[in-house]
Amino acid sequence: MGTFNTAITRVFDLILAPFSAHPLPGVVAVSLLTGILLLLIFRYTSNQPGIRAAKDLIISHLLEVLLYRDELRVVMRAQARLAKDNLRYLGHAVVPLMFIIPPVLVLLVQMDLRYSHRPLRVGEPAILAVKLRPGDLSPDQVSLSVPPGVEVETAALRMPTIGEVDWRLRAEATGQHRLVVKVGRDEFEKLLVVGEQRGRVSPRRVGTGLWQQFLNPGEPPLPPDGPLAWVSVSYSGAPFPLFGWRLHWIWLWLILSMAFGYALKGPLRVQV
Repeated sequence: MGTFNTAITRVFDLILAPFSAHPLPGVVAVSLLTGILLLLIFRYTSNQPGIRAAKDLIISHLLEVLLYRDELRVVMRAQARLAKDNLRYLGHAVVPLMFIIPPVLVLLVQMDLRYSHRPLRVGEPAILAVKLRPGDLSPDQVSLSVPPGVEVETAALRMPTIGEVDWRLRAEATGQHRLVVKVGRDEFEKLLVVGEQRGRVSPRRVGTGLWQQFLNPGEPPLPPDGPLAWVSVSYSGAPFPLFGWRLHWIWLWLILSMAFGYALKGPLRVQV
């Protein structure tokens, strides 16, 4: 999974490189590509004639209900046929969804890595949390080393009952700082990103579990046989200001992707 994450992350780095200084155009560009990609997948994996026929039947039954609204028997029969044809229409979307879901999951994870959180600002505090795997290790064996540009503000808060150790840090200089968590003789790094410009921000570095590794692609996974389950930094969220609202990127992406898809389904000749 680590190799897959690295390859996909590099691809998205290349795609989004022109928008590194301006995240909003990046979300718009990805939304446009999403709309086009999903339309093409739907076109070539669905039964387009069947969808067209089901839509025509649905429209005819709606017209039947409207024209014969005073004939109860006719209306009831038309509604039963309408429900049946709606199910048939929805059934045509099952196969395309099987092809659509995997690339959408990859896209969502990669977008989340870049747009859900912002880097720390100079002078801003954050919590570094370390989670130990269940075993014989004690939180007393965990220590932290930080590079210049990062200050440790508090002593370690050790919680033996849950196997966690926390520190409060303060960013003192921009850049990518490598924090080193020491567990006995072993050392593990966690990247701390400080600066005004948005980019890849990885809140958590995880160990075993393919699903967790897939959801956290920003850094290489921790050793599967190591003592740490995960290491995390409490970055702040990064909503997009839009017309006085502050939207999470996923809502902006969803609205724009649907708008682009609806606008392009005609030129791409896709029945949806």
